[in-house]
Amino acid sequence: MSGSVRRVCACRDPHTGKQYGIRCPQLTNPHHGTWQYVTSLPAVHGKRRQARKGGFATKREAQAALAALVGQVASGDYRDDQKQTLATYLQSWITRQVEDGLRPSTERGYRSYINNDITPALGHVRLGQLTPTHVDSFIRQMRRDGRGTTTIRRIHAVLRSALSDAKRRRLVAYNAAVDVEIPTDNAAHVSPWEPHELAAFLDAASRDRLGALYEVLAFTGLRRGEACALRWTDIDLERGVIVVRSNLVSVAGKAVEGAPKTRKGERRVDIGDRTIGALMSHRLVQQREMDYLASGWMGTTDRVFTKPDGSDLSPDQVSRVFARIIDRVRFPEDADKPDEQRRRLRVVRLHDLRHGAASMALAAGFDIATVSKRLGHSTIAITADTYSHLIGGVGRRMADAVESLLPASADQPVRRV
Repeated sequence: MSGSVRRVCACRDPHTGKQYGIRCPQLTNPHHGTWQYVTSLPAVHGKRRQARKGGFATKREAQAALAALVGQVASGDYRDDQKQTLATYLQSWITRQVEDGLRPSTERGYRSYINNDITPALGHVRLGQLTPTHVDSFIRQMRRDGRGTTTIRRIHAVLRSALSDAKRRRLVAYNAAVDVEIPTDNAAHVSPWEPHELAAFLDAASRDRLGALYEVLAFTGLRRGEACALRWTDIDLERGVIVVRSNLVSVAGKAVEGAPKTRKGERRVDIGDRTIGALMSHRLVQQREMDYLASGWMGTTDRVFTKPDGSDLSPDQVSRVFARIIDRVRFPEDADKPDEQRRRLRVVRLHDLRHGAASMALAAGFDIATVSKRLGHSTIAITADTYSHLIGGVGRRMADAVESLLPASADQPVRRV
């Protein structure tokens, strides 16, 4: 690899408006113009490339810069962003992610962050010229705009992931999103319903055609998409077993089927008599719907939970029905009061049924590994982090149980309570 340096200027031809470059007649003056280097780069996909950079005040500066570039190429440290802006690169990156199997719901979120947040703020910057200062300013502006901590962290994660890919592809020398300070995510402890609240909800839900679905969610901890994707062939009512094999997500208002969320998402979940009974009743109701609609029944996938016409049930619709049922719940102890004065059920998210199932299992004394496996978490650490405030009581009961295996000593101090 070789190159050359030369003196150029920005003077323009008065007739054509084009820059003279190396042909400027005033370059005979040694103080006119600046120095530039030009060199050939290794071919990419059979295409020859050149690198040039100007603006150097002296020939020596241009030669030093050229030597540094030649050294980087020789050592393998040279990076070439191929003149892409960050916006251009992000679009090619997300396209590759989709081709590699990115989930439709995840793709929707990533594209939203790219198109609505990252590109408007940083898309104009050359990929190879993006610096931590750019990213830091972007994050600070989002904080000033009142964006939530979780949202900021997710946007940053998308940018960091894309730039990591760019580094692997040798388009940039470093990841500008690494080591940038981001807001701390002080996640609140999950606060699912207490048993009496859950009982009130399930009583009201039993009068809805999707009541059995909420029974399944409340006692198994399945994700809503996993429950929507269930087929009758996934359920053995005799043995009391559900096998989670797939997941439905909402994309542009439609239900799209894919693999479970995590590698351990495909799993076996045991169910109790109450859930079995709810599913048996639901199957009878579904059969009556099929008989009534006859040829109008749209179901072709043997789904357990469907829309009234048998078509796939969108997870978003499950959340909407959940909210409507909560609004209908009333408690019997204040039945004599006007409706506007009666106590209402505490509003929670549908996902809190999953948290509730985990909380009840931990409270019943089941170990964290068993609960994690039932939930389909990718690691036990996720379960422990989410429910750490509940694990303390379980650990105390375990400690007392272990100590009780030893015979009591007469000299053993008695703990007063």
